Amino acid sequence: MNMAEKSVRSLILRARAYDSKEQIDDFQPDPDTSEVDFVESMVTGDHDPIRDEIRNWIDCLDEEGQVELVALYWIGRGDFEGREFSAAVTEARARRSSPTSGYLLGAPMLGDYLEAGLDAVIEAGVLDDA
Repeated sequence: MNMAEKSVRSLILRARAYDSKEQIDDFQPDPDTSEVDFVESMVTGDHDPIRDEIRNWIDCLDEEGQVELVALYWIGRGDFEGREFSAAVTEARARRSSPTSGYLLGAPMLGDYLEAGLDAVIEAGVLDDA
């Protein structure tokens, strides 16, 4: 695997922070509330700083890193077993048709599935072989 486990774990934490936010398309903060900063930190939209950070992180990966990330997501989701990491990478490469960051940021439970996939690959002992 091209990506370091520590980097993926960092992405998982950011993805969980993003997943925990509520999607609001037209958020207008109430100027009279003293909790504006808190409210703004709990909602997301097209210009969310965490979303932008995740998108940039994924977009900076080379193609191999991006397909490996998709493979980890699919393994965590249950589409493949951890020992099938190479097959999942091959499938992700073959099915790649849109920007990876857009696909993953639109995927539900990104952080949870990435963690489950990474743990499954490590447990299967294929991390160094992939």
